[in-house]
Parts: sequence; structure tokens; C-alpha cells
Amino acid sequence: MLYGSLTGNVTDPSGAAVPGVHVEALNVKTGVTREAASDASGIYLFNELQPGTYRVTMSATNFGTKVTENVLLEANATRRVDVQLQLSQQVETVTVSATQQLLQTDRADVHTDLNTREISDLPILATLRIPGGRVGFLGENNSAAGNPQRAMTANVNGLSINNNNTRIDGATDTYTWLPANVAYIPSADAIESVNVVTNNFDAEQGMAGGAAANVTIKSGTNQFHGTAYEYHTDNALRTRNYFRPAAVQPVKPKNIFNQYGGTFGGPIKKDKLFFFGAYEGTKIRTAGGASKSVAPTSIRNGDFSALLPAVGSIIPGSVTTANPAGVAFVDCNATPAGGCIYDPNTGKADGSGRTAFPGNIIPSNRLDPAATTMVGLIPQPNVGDPSNAANISNNYIPVGAPQYNLSRIDAKVNYVPNKKSMVFGRYSISPSFIFDPPALAGAGGDATGGGQNGNAFSRTQSVAMGGSYQISSNMLWDVNAGYTRLRLNAENVDIGTNFGLDTLHIPGTNGTDPIYGGIPAFQISGWANLGNANTGNPFIFRDNQYVANTNLEWTKGRHDLRFGLEYYHSGINHFQPQGGTFGTPRGTFGFDGSVTALFGAPKYAAANAYNSFAQFLLGLPQRDGKVVQNINPNALRFTTWAWYARDRWQVSPKLTFTYGLRWEYYPFARSDHTGAKYFDPTTGNVFIGGVGSVAEDDGVDVGHGLFAPRVGIAYRLGSKTVIRAGYGI
Repeated sequence: MLYGSLTGNVTDPSGAAVPGVHVEALNVKTGVTREAASDASGIYLFNELQPGTYRVTMSATNFGTKVTENVLLEANATRRVDVQLQLSQQVETVTVSATQQLLQTDRADVHTDLNTREISDLPILATLRIPGGRVGFLGENNSAAGNPQRAMTANVNGLSINNNNTRIDGATDTYTWLPANVAYIPSADAIESVNVVTNNFDAEQGMAGGAAANVTIKSGTNQFHGTAYEYHTDNALRTRNYFRPAAVQPVKPKNIFNQYGGTFGGPIKKDKLFFFGAYEGTKIRTAGGASKSVAPTSIRNGDFSALLPAVGSIIPGSVTTANPAGVAFVDCNATPAGGCIYDPNTGKADGSGRTAFPGNIIPSNRLDPAATTMVGLIPQPNVGDPSNAANISNNYIPVGAPQYNLSRIDAKVNYVPNKKSMVFGRYSISPSFIFDPPALAGAGGDATGGGQNGNAFSRTQSVAMGGSYQISSNMLWDVNAGYTRLRLNAENVDIGTNFGLDTLHIPGTNGTDPIYGGIPAFQISGWANLGNANTGNPFIFRDNQYVANTNLEWTKGRHDLRFGLEYYHSGINHFQPQGGTFGTPRGTFGFDGSVTALFGAPKYAAANAYNSFAQFLLGLPQRDGKVVQNINPNALRFTTWAWYARDRWQVSPKLTFTYGLRWEYYPFARSDHTGAKYFDPTTGNVFIGGVGSVAEDDGVDVGHGLFAPRVGIAYRLGSKTVIRAGYGI
């Protein structure tokens, strides 16, 4: 999958095959040359050529020499160059330039190739966020903290977004925990070619049911080459948000996108040793996230009297500070209405028969101290009248500015000690820092940018190395190994504090471990969340992947035989609370308004945002909870073994028949020190593989592996038409 193939038919002017033609393929950028000869049918074949641009030279006794320039070869693809040699008694050389091959005619698989020129010409904003992708994407998944590469996802062949597999220089690029995403995305300028197979997979290709993408990073050449670029835009260059005119937001918020980078490569030793490096940095600053709803100042002390609708004229002697006009208002006990706040200490347990607070005002001695503290931290509305009790929807625009900082670094070295062998090594690293401030400042709240609250750090590393050796004129051996590591973590700005215990004095919140630190979550229906309500925060990921494979390729007449063995191992080491939509490690309290609403016929006042805020002021959640992870880290290990055998048989100059068999074995997953753990709902017990009488594999029979036969044909009607058919599992 790392290399390309070159094949074709050599004929004379009558169309007859010319055997014994000497064929030479020269990589014009590195000077590396490979040689082959046409067989009795005039067919020649090169396997395991590095992607790049080639000059193909053909010569034979009694024939003139034919040189074909600019033959572009991609990884995991076969390029056809058919040549007709002219009879000649003199040394004569004819040079032609190859045309773009628009159709793959020698393989049964369905794939798309992008070369470096096409990638550089793509009309993309900054970086294309999935290697090999162009259309049909579903957008970015997960928060920037959980997906710092901002990888996109795609459904291919109608299958799940988790069924795709991407490799970079042969190293697996899967995000183990979130397999719909890739782990690392190199800069567009660092990519030499991309091959995306979507159907009729070769037996060599496994672990993918949707798309199998093979990305090749550029290599150095015999000439020094480099690039430099920068893309910049900011709020001064962008239009105003249509839904936030100057009357609502006088100053356009900060909105800066800056991406810059460059590449440089060349020879260390001509024709032998080459280097290539690439760097890209991305910085984003975006202020003014999604609008939030915060309580108007007039109701924060429990005074909801302004919500009562007037029903009459001035009542003599009724003029008060709260009612300066002396207007008669609805009697919430006689005529329940929206905005009426009922005392939960009255009535029945089911919420019926409750009595409204006098004047719709909660007495100050009933206000909960923790709620009062949190209310004092909530910023005032900055849209509309902050004191208007009716101004409750989208009345606050966050003022914090999220930050996104990401770097991508690639370094690759290629060494060609002789005509028979080649080795390469690549190291890529991508550190990031992301800051997403709480939308409500000191009161916390959801992240301004919609991701993980607070600070997030990541460091993604990818290593690939490999090589090939020509055992004989018709036998090649290659080996490849890769390692990918994701190190991610996100934590709120107050993770080191026990705000719930020490400031709010709420028992059971926080804990001795810092990962339980910070402000508890307060989910108040109809209002912006308070505290840190993110149920997946904080998290710490340390995920590793290892892959190794070796392949033997043997060309026997018209048969291109290939055999291989592959090993893959991945491990996750996680701490992350699994609280669903509610629970957090800091404790979560829910207020839906039911505690201060009136239930039961015929008098019924549905709970609304005012009821939920009044319930919060009273400190009476209808729901609370806390998430605890007792196993830290949560560690799992997964292993896969596979071998395959494949024959690509060129039956005739027009027909290629490919068939093969793949075997994959998936041992049962295990933890870092024991077998996997499982819960038996019938007994309420947790069992651990390898502990006590429990088998190491938890008694799960995974069988003896899975066989995946593959067969396909490609019939060339011409250079512009090919018929394909295939079957595979």
C-alpha cells in the first residue's frame, strides 16, 4: 500500500508483442533507477516503486529507443504505459510526454488518487481536514479538546463513519477511542499523494469496510525545494453577524484565523540520502459565542412580583415600593398564572394545593446561601434592559475569547544504499493548546466556544519506518512499522479548587483528588447552566497504536503474487467521567421548576423558567448526582493478527484477474493487567478476566479467526473505458 506499480505492453508497428525489451524506470527527483524486461507477451511490470514522477525508457535490438517523460505514479495504484517501438537500424531515440491517466484500468478495486499538484490546487480554506477527502463530509465531531486535529468524518458505501481506515506512510492513523476521526492530519503541503479505495478491496487491504485511505508524505529530492505560505483573516475583514446588529453588539467581536507554514527538502547525499521537513501553525481567536439566558437583576433576590399580571385599577392604600402604582394584581392562589411562585413547604407531596409566596416574593430567610453565592457571580444581561423581568431569553453574549493553537511538524528521511534496497523513516508531532473560557465568567457555565471548559492540551505523535529489498529480478520483500500516540487532556480553570465544599459548603461535592475539583454543575431549566456542567470534563487520554507488516512479492510470468503478515495492537488509558447528560465528578444539581409550580386540577400553573430559577434560589433540586470513576485509568488493550495471499493475473493485455484470501484474528480485549471486566445484571456482580475462577478471556470464544476471500476483474475496452466486477468479505 506504500508503493505503486508500473506496467504496460510493448508492441511493434504491426501490433505484435516484443519480448526482451529493456525497460528502465527513473525517479526524476531522486535519480533512483529500477530495471525490468518485457516477457514473451510483451508485458513488463515494476512493483514497489516509490510514488513520484518517472522517466520510462525502453530499448531493444533492431528497435529505436522510446522515452516517456512525466509518468506520475501514486501509492497503491498501478500506472499503465503502453509503448509501440519503431523498427530502426540506427540508434534513434523518440521522447514523448505521458498524459494524465484519468482511469485506473489494471486493477479491480475502485479508488481515487490525489497527487501533490492536485492537493496544492484544491480550493481549500487553510487545511483540508481529512486526508484524501473532498466532498460529502459530515463536519467535525466532538469538541476541539477531544478532536484537536478538527478531523471530519464521512459515510462511505452507506456504512458507519467508524468503518474507514487511514494510514500515513503505512502507520495506522486511527483515533482508537473515536474511530470516526483520524489521529493526525499533516499539512496539505506535506502530502505527496493520497489513495482512497472504496470498493473491491485487494486481499492486502483490511480493517476497513468503507474507505481505506493511504497517505504518503513527501520525500526529499536531488534538488533543494521549499515553500512558504500564510493565510490570515480577522474581524476587520469579515462582515458583521446578521443576527447581532450594531444595536445589539456595537463592536464586532474578535474573530482571528491565522495559518502559516512551509516545507523544505533536498539531498544530504545525491542519489542516496534525502530529507524533507514541513511545519504548519494555526492560531484562532474567536470571541462572542452563542447567546445565553441569564436571570434579570430584578428577580435575583427572589422578588418575582413584577411577573404578576395586573387585573384592575389602583387600590386605595396599596401603593408600596414594590407596587408604586398601587395596581391590583392576580391572586395566584385564586387564579394560578404563569409567573406565580408557590411555596414547596405547603400543599401535598404531589405538588397540588400549594400556596403562593405572599406578593410573589421569596422571603430572604428562605434563600439558600449556596444559591445566593452563585447568583452573585452571574454577569448581568448585556442585551436589552438588565432589570426587566421579562428579558429572559438570549440576553447575554459571552465576552470571553476562546483560543485554538495547533502545530504540525513532519520530518522524513529516505536512504537508497544501492539499486536493490531502500529505507525510510518519518516522525510527525502535533502539539496543541486550546482555551475555551466559561461563558459566565466566575459563575462558570458552558464553554464559550461550545467545547470543553477551560484548558486543553494535546500532543499527537506518528512514527513510520520501512524499506524494501529486491531479492532477485522477480522477487521483492518489504517491511513496514508504525507507532501512533495520542495524548489529550482537558480541565476546567478551577480544577485545583474545591469550590463546592469550601465556598458553597455543599456536602458530597468535590473530593480529595483534583480531578473532582471545581464548581459543581447547576442545570436550571430555561437558563444557562451554572458551574461546570460538562459531563465529560475533565479527561485524560493516553492512547497508543502499533502496527507492523511484512510482504513478499513474486512476479512469475503474468502472475503478480503477493503474501503478507500484519500485526496491530492498540491500547487506551483513560480517565473521563461517563455522566451521560447529567452527572459530573463535581456533583450536579437539577432544577426543572416543579418544586415551585402548582400541580393538580382544576388549578394548574405549568412550571416555567421563573419557577426553575425560584427553585434554584430555594436550594431545592429535584435531582442530583455525582459520577465517580473508581478505576483510574480505564485501560483496555486490543490486538489483531492478519495474513493474506493474493495473485494479480494479467490474463491478456486487456484483462486483469485478481483473487486472494485474507485471514484476520481478533483476540478478546483485555485490560492492562487482567482480562476485561464485565457486569452480570442477574447477580449484580462485576467479574474480572483472569481473577479467581474467571477465565482470562472471560469465557468468550472468539473462534479461530475470520476468512475474507477477495476476487475481482478489470477488463479494458480502451484507455477511457474499463469494466470492473468484484466480490469480497
